[in-house]
Amino acid sequence: MDSNGSQIKSMLQNNSELMKILAEVDSLKLNNYYIAAGAVFQTIWNTQDKLPLMNGIHDIDIIYFDKKITQEDSLEQDKFLEKKLNEKFQMEFDIHNEAYMHLWKGRNIKPYSSCEDAMGRWLATVHAIGIKGQPDTLEIYAPFGIDDILHRIIRPIYHVDNSKILYDAKALKWQERFNGLTILQWETN
Repeated sequence: MDSNGSQIKSMLQNNSELMKILAEVDSLKLNNYYIAAGAVFQTIWNTQDKLPLMNGIHDIDIIYFDKKITQEDSLEQDKFLEKKLNEKFQMEFDIHNEAYMHLWKGRNIKPYSSCEDAMGRWLATVHAIGIKGQPDTLEIYAPFGIDDILHRIIRPIYHVDNSKILYDAKALKWQERFNGLTILQWETN
């Protein structure tokens, strides 16, 4: 991991609340799981802004990939785990088996083959980051690297599953909540 990667890892490990959540999620033994998206990149931005590290983090996104369980059992498990974690940490959790997200999203998208595949097809590069493991063995997955996160650049991920409308809506929400963003416009060819 390069120096920026080590810097990011340290920032995340300093968020003791997020690390407690990570340890708990790791103990669930979900297949191919990550705590992903907002809780991860917002911790980095909160560190940069010298804010409390959980500032503005309104939910924790947990993704995993497990085709061995049925969609119905997966939904039931997700709701059970959300409730359990909500009660334990007094925070909202959003848990999804990415094996079935192509059905849930309500759009005609190709099924994901893994959590890594899913993150690589999300709307923006800052959003495409996940962590797993224990706090002292933290693993980071960021398919587009971490420079955009460090520099607060909102860059679209051009994929057949994404659109200018979806990207613009997500970018607008982030612009309303965070300072110092550089939002790159969706380029149409």
